[in-house]
Order: sequence, then C-alpha cells, then structure tokens
Amino acid sequence: AQAAFADEAFALHFLEDTYASGHVAGTWGDTAQRKGTHDYYNEHGIETTRWKGSPIVLLGDAWMRSEDAQRASAAIRTSIEQFLDAASGRSMAVAVPAGLRAVPESLNVCTFTKVPPFPAQQPGVRTLLADVIRDTPVPGLGPGPGDFPRFRSELGPFIGLSTGAYARQVDGGFGATQTTDGTIGGLDVALRLGFGLEGVLNEAGDGLIYLDLGVRQDAASTMKISESPSIAQGGAITAAIPSRSAYTVRLRMPFWLIPGDLLLALPVLAFSPDTYTKMAVVASNGGLIPWQSGIATPIGRFQFVLGREVGISFYGYGRQEDNLVIPSSAPGGATLIKLRSVSFDFPVLEYRPFRSFSLDQSSSLLAQLYFGFRIPLDRVVHQPGGSAGA
Repeated sequence: AQAAFADEAFALHFLEDTYASGHVAGTWGDTAQRKGTHDYYNEHGIETTRWKGSPIVLLGDAWMRSEDAQRASAAIRTSIEQFLDAASGRSMAVAVPAGLRAVPESLNVCTFTKVPPFPAQQPGVRTLLADVIRDTPVPGLGPGPGDFPRFRSELGPFIGLSTGAYARQVDGGFGATQTTDGTIGGLDVALRLGFGLEGVLNEAGDGLIYLDLGVRQDAASTMKISESPSIAQGGAITAAIPSRSAYTVRLRMPFWLIPGDLLLALPVLAFSPDTYTKMAVVASNGGLIPWQSGIATPIGRFQFVLGREVGISFYGYGRQEDNLVIPSSAPGGATLIKLRSVSFDFPVLEYRPFRSFSLDQSSSLLAQLYFGFRIPLDRVVHQPGGSAGA
C-alpha cells in the first residue's frame, strides 16, 4: 500500500506539470535552452488545445492563475478517485490482483527523453488513463517545423557584456578641509565571465557567479575645491574631484553563511564533494539564513545582496595621471598632487524590473543601492618649479 501511494504521489507531480505552459512548450535543447524556454513560457503563457479538442491558454509555476490551478486540480482529483476506487475494490475498470507485491520499477525518469511504449495492462487501465489525459493540454512539437521558439537562461558557463550608469554621494574630497558633500556620476563597461545557476531549484534562487573586468569614467564632482563663491563659478575646472577613469573588477558569488565562505571551503570539495555541493545549493537559495532569496513582485524582482557582490575600482593607474588641487591652510594657498586610490562598492539591495530572452542570449536591466569607501594610496606632490616630492 505504501509503495502504491508513493507511485501515485510521484505520478501526480508529472500530471501537475502537464498544465504548466513552460512544460507544454517542450523540454528539449541544451540545458540553458530548456531552462530559459521553461521560464519564458511560464511567465508569458501559450495558447494550445486539450486532447479532447477545446482551446486553452496557460501560464505556469509562479505565474499560474486560479483558472490554471483549477484545471490541474480537476485532473488530480480524477486520478486520486481512480486510485482510491481501485484500492478499495470499487473500480469497475480494473481489479487489483490478490497477493500483489511491490517490485522496483525499472523506468528511470531522469535518464530518458521520450515516453516509452505503454506496457500491456488490463483492458480497463487504458480507459482510466483516457479519463485523465483527455483534459490535459497537447504538448508542443519537437525540433522541426512548427516547434515553439527556444530561449536561453543564465545556466552553465557564459560570457557577456555589462554596461551601467551610476551616481554616488560622497562626503567630501581628499583634502582635510574638503568636507562638503557632493555627487559623482559616471558610466562603466565590463566584460563578464561567469557560471549561472539562476532559479534552478526554485524561482527565488540565485546561484549566479561572475567576474567583471572593465573600465569606468567618473564625471567631475559637484562640490568644489573650496567654498569660496568665486571658486564655485569655475564649473568642472574647480571640482574637488575632477573627472577620472579607473580599471574595475567586480565579483559576485553566493555564500552559505558569511561572504566568501564557499571560497574558503574549497578544500572540502576534495574529500567531501557531497558536503560542498549541499553548501552550494543552500547558498544559491539565499543562504543558511535565507534572507537573500529573491522576491518576485508584479513590478519586478527584489533581492538583498549584501556580501554577495563587491566592486573594486583602481584610479590613477591609466596613461593619464589623476592630478588634484588640495587647498592648504594658508589663505589662497593650494597644492597640486598626483594621486592613486582604490574605491570599494558593496551593493545592498537590487531591483530587476524585467528580463528578456532570445534564442541565443538573455539580457536584463538591474538597479542597485550600494555603499562604499575609498582608500588613497601613493601620492606625489608637485612642487613649484616642476620638481616633485613624495
């Protein structure tokens, strides 16, 4: 009896999936295509027909509507009624042989891509099967004419391009007397190399790992070298922090409990792969304390990402020097210095309003709130007359 109940529960999972539009579209193609196609059609829906001939419009998974759930529940109810009738001896179509023993099923659903021929059964079994199947949607065709277009997701290794615009509030310049707040904006572009496990286990998961290598260009700061009214009229020329460029590195990686713990735990992979895999799965689903799970809303997806991502910008390492004017304590005095610095960014909250799919790529728009700090490194003071001192 327990084996029969387990088989019925296992079968109901697949029966439910037949009403999800992402499954109706067809689960073929490589791994990234199957995942991307599944997600796209679950969100946007498809029009198809039932085996009994009536048209139907479906969505799936997190986007299922009440009418979608009602259709699936009706088929599940029919299947459970048939199961209980057979178990209690009330079925008019099939009889359970006396002394029936539970034996392991040779069919492994994880290894086959096509449903094998239906085995010989009691004549009434096909009637029971037809009562359930006739209301299910007709699935999409396999590869070839008339198939549904395929889409991709960030699943497996990928290479991409990241561009962005940013604005940040700063609490002053690099001089001791430059304490006036201001704003700096800019643009950046980066080459992205990564490995995606996005939404593999559930829609809230985020197993995205990537490394960005790029450049950024800052505009001049809104605060000036000093608070003198005449200096304020100088525009970008008298900015406390002039327009600068930087080389950038950005790393994103989920964590199990504390940021970077998956890197620290890499030695575990050598002698206990299962343990490390379990840690990675938990990290992808938001961590041991799942406060970093994605939150889907009608206007987009929100996620806390503090500790999951860090960006580092290296200023003053390009062909053009970063020269800054630092006011001195003497009235009207100033010092010209060449400065190198490093800036760290730590995103806290991100919002993804949309994501688009295509046959061979995916793209998305992302907004992040972050905080950071900067560290001045080596500097060279330009002395009058062209000499320099450290």
